[in-house]
Amino acid sequence: MSLIKKSLAFSSATFVSRITGLLRDISLAVVYGAGKVLDSYFVSIIFPFFFRKIFGEGALASSFVPHYRSVENKDEFVSSVLNVLGITTMAIVLLIELYPGIVPMLFAPGYPQEVTAEVKKLVRISVLLVPLMFFWATFYSVLNSHKKFFFPALTPLFMNIGVIAGTLLGKGTLWSVTGFVIGGAVSTVMLGHEALKYFEYRFVFKGFGGFLPDFLKATASVMTNQLNLLVDTLVASFLEFGAVSSIQLASRLYQFPVGLFVVAVSTVSLVEMTEREARKDASSAALFLSLPSAIGLFVLSDGVVNLLYSFGNFSSQATFLTSRVLKMYSLGIVFYSLYLVSLRYHHSAKRMNIPFVSSLLVSGINIILDFPLGFSLGAPGVALATSISSMAGVAFFGIRKEIKLDWCEFTKVSISSAVMGFVAWFIGRSGGKLETALAISVALGVYFTMMKLLKSRVLDEVISRRKH
Repeated sequence: MSLIKKSLAFSSATFVSRITGLLRDISLAVVYGAGKVLDSYFVSIIFPFFFRKIFGEGALASSFVPHYRSVENKDEFVSSVLNVLGITTMAIVLLIELYPGIVPMLFAPGYPQEVTAEVKKLVRISVLLVPLMFFWATFYSVLNSHKKFFFPALTPLFMNIGVIAGTLLGKGTLWSVTGFVIGGAVSTVMLGHEALKYFEYRFVFKGFGGFLPDFLKATASVMTNQLNLLVDTLVASFLEFGAVSSIQLASRLYQFPVGLFVVAVSTVSLVEMTEREARKDASSAALFLSLPSAIGLFVLSDGVVNLLYSFGNFSSQATFLTSRVLKMYSLGIVFYSLYLVSLRYHHSAKRMNIPFVSSLLVSGINIILDFPLGFSLGAPGVALATSISSMAGVAFFGIRKEIKLDWCEFTKVSISSAVMGFVAWFIGRSGGKLETALAISVALGVYFTMMKLLKSRVLDEVISRRKH
């Protein structure tokens, strides 16, 4: 079965969780608007979200899978990972419970005392998710190692449902954060039930030593990338109220196509690349959705934000700011997608030094640009810095001649995306809700029709998979 076909099972589950994630963000925007209340919520969950990104979609998965597939005593290896890093994350929880002011001090120093006090209250709840996310990520990696992708990709929807329930049924962001933690606990327990079919837990620490060097290198690499998010938030805290919320809401839309298919491709290819060369297939599959998504979000940014968020307490000013941020983020979707595939290739081969160097470059550029672009252009400047840094990451791998593309497939995707983009702009240029919905529907039909007419290999494999 091809890499693209295997990615579809992951993508179908991811689609469900991403849709619930979108509904979660809509609920937050409608109930709280884009201001200091929602800003405090987003800052309070940055800390556990930071760990989830590192463990769930980064260092642990990237370093765990190759080691798991090569060690003889899998029970000992998995148990040692659970024990060592479990104890470490519990120590982190204790630290934040005792000194919650660390979070606003590091991540949002520009906020006034009233917002900082709210963040400190919320982070004492949200930090409970840190060890849960670690256990979830370990179980996730075990199942991925056995080429089980659908259910692990589905489990984040429980966190989304928890936030939605807390936001709509509760009174205030404390309920939203509590729903976030409860949903994380449910997803961890359910994933653990499946993962325990493949190993027997033991209270041991032997077996972690050989894994530690690669894990630390991968952690440093991914953590460097995640510093972008933290610096983005730090700079935004010095801007107007609502800047953090606009950046977060826009970034979720920007990450939607990446999470839907590109993360799926890179996750599946992590297993595939340990067996064979698969970079060209992975890049083609990544471009299949990332390029049309980038063009579509750029030309329809006003309409998309208006369609999804402009209800309830979400003001017209917040809509305008979020759409401008989304437009800047859209410029980097393709580059981030190719960069992610290149990172996973090196992780699969246990070459952690190169991803670390590239991450230093990307994060350094992002951090350096955040301040001049953020303080001159506001929140859209912060998003532009992120996009430029992704371009630098692709340039790094391009200079090393490690970006492998199927140029024939790339041409087909480019032509189809360009035609789709013009149609989307023409229909949805007014920015109205109905026009935008129509533009998205028609544009999708145009894109897939063009790809079919051009005899796209990727589309043929997608259709073939659906028939089976």
